[in-house]
Amino acid sequence: YKMGQLATQSTFSLTPNNLQEAMQYSEILAKSTIVPKIYQNRSGDILVAIQMGAELGLKPIQSLQSIAVINGRPSVYGDGLLALVQAHASFEDIQESFDEEANAATCIIKRKNQSSYTVKYTKEDAEKAGLWGKMGPWKQYPKRMLQMRARGFALRDKFADALGGLITAEEAQDMPVDVTPKTQKLKSRLNDLLA
Repeated sequence: YKMGQLATQSTFSLTPNNLQEAMQYSEILAKSTIVPKIYQNRSGDILVAIQMGAELGLKPIQSLQSIAVINGRPSVYGDGLLALVQAHASFEDIQESFDEEANAATCIIKRKNQSSYTVKYTKEDAEKAGLWGKMGPWKQYPKRMLQMRARGFALRDKFADALGGLITAEEAQDMPVDVTPKTQKLKSRLNDLLA
């Protein structure tokens, strides 16, 4: 083959065609070290992520790179969420900005044949939510986190149909985690039933 010929040939795809193929594919991927660590040795999680991604129009590997379950919520990293919206037939435009003086991120999203929709997320909003100065990304990259929050809210508000209930991974990471032991939860439920 000449180099030009290779570029025009279709690419090989391992997209499963049925449940059996998807299960086998998930088993193979679970044993791979190239998938994100959260999916290694977890073929069931891989199968669910691939299915969720398929419902959103993502190919299997894109699904594994973009979808994560964080604090019990399926989520997509902020840039992946934006990619899903940009691929939607009704997407027209997005504008993002940051006001250094006000410490505020703004995201303006527009669907075709609709008015623009604006979401602003400020330092004050982050403080009220108990996020500002929190260890991790909020302390290391506060500007980026404000941007991801404004973007996430705007995209979810105007493109819920494209996102199927997914939230940004950045938002999911900030959600409180219930660390109550299972045995304590079961005892509490049993006491409620017996009362």
